[in-house]
Amino acid sequence: MGKAIFITGTGTEIGKTVVTSFLYLALQEMGVKTKIFKPIQTGLAEENASSFADQYWYEEVLGEEKGSTGMYYMEPAVSPHLASVLTNTTISPDLIKNKIFELKNQYDVVLVEGAGGLAVPLIENSNGFYMTKDLIKECELPVIIVSLAGLGAIHHTVSTVSYAEKHHIDMIGLIFNYFDSKNIVHLDNVRTIQKMLNLPVLAKLPTMDSLSKDSLIQLAKIFLSNKEIKNVLLGGLAIEV
Repeated sequence: MGKAIFITGTGTEIGKTVVTSFLYLALQEMGVKTKIFKPIQTGLAEENASSFADQYWYEEVLGEEKGSTGMYYMEPAVSPHLASVLTNTTISPDLIKNKIFELKNQYDVVLVEGAGGLAVPLIENSNGFYMTKDLIKECELPVIIVSLAGLGAIHHTVSTVSYAEKHHIDMIGLIFNYFDSKNIVHLDNVRTIQKMLNLPVLAKLPTMDSLSKDSLIQLAKIFLSNKEIKNVLLGGLAIEV
């Protein structure tokens, strides 16, 4: 049976889909049979108003099998618990868990992308809220946390990690997105966060002028040329190639 890893973030609009795609392509370059699964998707794609943003990217750009990357699709670009009410959609955690288990039997690694961060409510019921962290815990998934590197990154990352620790969530490491190696704030934020949290930094992805599958593949190849970082990633995923 394969492994499943949950990709979460310190907030919204920080590029979890880009990071998930990067990991997907890097793992494929290593010969690891990998699958992307985003169980809950909200908001339509700007490129194609008839499809969902992440579904469109994964299936039309990366080439994943059509209809295979998600489970619940809701048009309002809002939190899943509100989107489910607005669209009269019943979200079943058991169906999501069963699908992840099924995919683990078919692939070496399943990258499960979350909607927003760990404290995002997925369902509201009479008992309160069923949160993203509840799904992660029930599925026993380790997480990779995506963060920006600019102003605010220290607070957002430390808060996310503290929340994960409070709820006993296993963390593989951090990936910083839109990182500028010439920006002193970015450099010091990453250094400070590493020193405060003592978590591995798996990658620092730059802002790309032209985002495409080819540009991400080239970035993945550069990443994999560093054997030390490659081994950190493989060790965190507990897989061998």
